[in-house]
Amino acid sequence: MKKVEWKIGVLALVLLFVAAACQSAPTPAPATEEAAAVEPTEAAPAEEAAPIEEAAPTEEAAEAEAASGEPIKIAYVGDFSDVYSFYDLPVRGGAQFAVDEINAAGGVLGAPLELITKDGKNDQALSIQLLEEILGEGGVSYIIGTTGDPFLAQATVACSQGIPISTGDGTAPTLVGDAGDCAFQLVMSDTIQGALAAQYAYEQGYRTAFVIRSTEIPYTDKMIDYFSESFEHLGGQVIGEEQYRIDAGDYSALVTAIAGLPEQPDVLFTAMFIPDTPIFVRQLRAAGVETPLISTDGNHDASLLDAGEAVEGMVFTTHAFPSEGNALADFFAKYEAGTGAAPDSVVYGVGYDEIYMVKNAIETAGSADPAAIIEGLKQIANFEGVTGAMTVNPDTRRADKAVTLVKVENGELVFVDQVLPDYIPEP
Repeated sequence: MKKVEWKIGVLALVLLFVAAACQSAPTPAPATEEAAAVEPTEAAPAEEAAPIEEAAPTEEAAEAEAASGEPIKIAYVGDFSDVYSFYDLPVRGGAQFAVDEINAAGGVLGAPLELITKDGKNDQALSIQLLEEILGEGGVSYIIGTTGDPFLAQATVACSQGIPISTGDGTAPTLVGDAGDCAFQLVMSDTIQGALAAQYAYEQGYRTAFVIRSTEIPYTDKMIDYFSESFEHLGGQVIGEEQYRIDAGDYSALVTAIAGLPEQPDVLFTAMFIPDTPIFVRQLRAAGVETPLISTDGNHDASLLDAGEAVEGMVFTTHAFPSEGNALADFFAKYEAGTGAAPDSVVYGVGYDEIYMVKNAIETAGSADPAAIIEGLKQIANFEGVTGAMTVNPDTRRADKAVTLVKVENGELVFVDQVLPDYIPEP
């Protein structure tokens, strides 16, 4: 694997991560909500965060004839105020921007898109209640699934009514099979993330690894299996593992166990995500453990850098990275021009791409009927999104997409590579 030294100063680049520590930049608020949801930070409760601003379509789109007629409804009951708001808020922001842009350019098959969003607060009962209320009003053609815990419950409701649902920013490959025939994963898969992390580790000369798992959700559980299988396939050895609890707030027991190992491994691997990672890594380094750490896309957030020297050298897999002149950087610039706020997360691009993939599916099928969208999504091939090229496998209903490697170096995020690994385990 070639290493490309494209360094981008996170705090210096206007297009990326301009928000304060642990706080996302404002995202566009959909017209369907009475009040904007806000994102929690480590320093303040959710209700003290900045209000979300309305997205404005681009100048080019504004010149086009606006869409008219009955809207094509897209429902999104996400976690906009709890732990998964770090992912669902950016998905919503990117999706709303795409909806506004498409509508100003004439809509889809002459009809406008309408994004209907509600805050399920990562509460399953509330999320299902809100989703059923939206579906009860009728006319919903598509559902964006939450990255949070209620996804499978949402999918059960969606599939019972034959409405396609995505996994949102959820990358666990088992989600689609567990959810049902109406579910799609339009982002990279954890099998690829785990395999690429293992391949990178092996290529760095690491031969022993220690893994850190949470069994609470597939993302933090199965990812460890994909890494371990891939690392051992290459010739490495996983010498042990420890478990942790998501959103525990204190990882001193975990750190003590790692620091007390009779022999330190060459590398640590975990799928721990924001806001847990900065706390864990600070405690890890404070205990004198300097073992290199590799993780996953749940750490692609401005708040990771708040850990300072503790995260120096950390590597993680992610969806994409905005480099000067590439599609994601261009999208960031367009978003900032339209909203007055720069995206602080690559997940804005994930939400943006998903809406355009739904547009592609509707146009391919020639209909916004849910059953037609399901067939249209299965036909997506070589879709060029702002986060990369994607092809949907019609059998698995998961997108094949290369994964990006990013490294923290000198307090900056450094693009390493974007590639499919040589070996990919089965989910």
